[in-house]
Amino acid sequence: MPSPTLVVILLILLTGCSVEQDGRSELQRPATFAGAEVDGPIVVTHGGAGSPSTWSDLTQSASAAAGRSLARGETALEAAVTGTEVMENIAVFNAGTGANIRLDGKTIQMDAALMTSDGDFAAVAVIERVKNPIRVAQAVQATPHRMLAGEGATRFAHAMGFEDVVPTCPEAEAKWRQRMARLLRGEAGGGYDTFDWRAAWNFPGPVLSPADTLVDDPVVGDTVGTVVRHADGSFAATLSTGGTSITLDGRVGDVPIYGCGCYAGPAGAVACTGHGEEIIRQGLAREIYSLMESGLSAQEAIRVGIEDFDESWTVGVIAVGVDGWGVGANTSMAYGVDLVEMRPGR
Repeated sequence: MPSPTLVVILLILLTGCSVEQDGRSELQRPATFAGAEVDGPIVVTHGGAGSPSTWSDLTQSASAAAGRSLARGETALEAAVTGTEVMENIAVFNAGTGANIRLDGKTIQMDAALMTSDGDFAAVAVIERVKNPIRVAQAVQATPHRMLAGEGATRFAHAMGFEDVVPTCPEAEAKWRQRMARLLRGEAGGGYDTFDWRAAWNFPGPVLSPADTLVDDPVVGDTVGTVVRHADGSFAATLSTGGTSITLDGRVGDVPIYGCGCYAGPAGAVACTGHGEEIIRQGLAREIYSLMESGLSAQEAIRVGIEDFDESWTVGVIAVGVDGWGVGANTSMAYGVDLVEMRPGR
């Protein structure tokens, strides 16, 4: 029979929690934290790590649109794509229309991904000149491939009938000017405070000068995402992002990397947002899914995952599981929840 000490250690490993001498868990509630155990169809959306709570009406509208998709009898995947597409069309979000402009002040390169509970995964990376990358990822799903990238992805999108359009807006231009101002002051973070980005410049145009940045607007928002639980018990997750402005040409974040930005399986669906390089290093979406698979609720799995994440980087997660839903972030994060069974007949 195992000793009492061994039993305690096993419990700690299974729950992801450490235990203090007074018996309380050391895990603390993240800055953004919500969830519940509920039955029936569920949609949860997020507006990106760092997005303010004042955007909640926007993320809620995306959840409601996805909920209406479920109410019409569409699949979990179609509902998840619909929710993310709504946010791609809203300029304040860092996806689609509002996607971040990269370091040169001209280039917009986007990533998007989807995954379903039967293991189907599809993505696009560093795609340009499309309005809704998540729909292109859905089109990739119908090919023999899992991911298309760069110019190949862009040409594929246009061949499939997606409009050739540069998705820019004043909001994205303001965010780029702000981030460039921070970069030039040595305050960009993400490794760019010590990295010689001028020496590594790989854009076709010349290196920018301080005169190219004039204003200092607030930076908010990151990758957007949607997770869905269907009435039939199936799950789906979708993500879309413009990445970050302070990157070299061709940078790929966590979104299109399998098991990192999003993950789905029989135990649920997970969608992440935050510092992409750290999310990749940790394989965060798969990690949180594994916690759900081991028996934790979506809410508790997210809390454990966030507490295990390097606190120097921003991170946010949404998830739905067999028992309910969860939301968490170590910063502010707008989110929306639609409990479709509570609003029949839409």
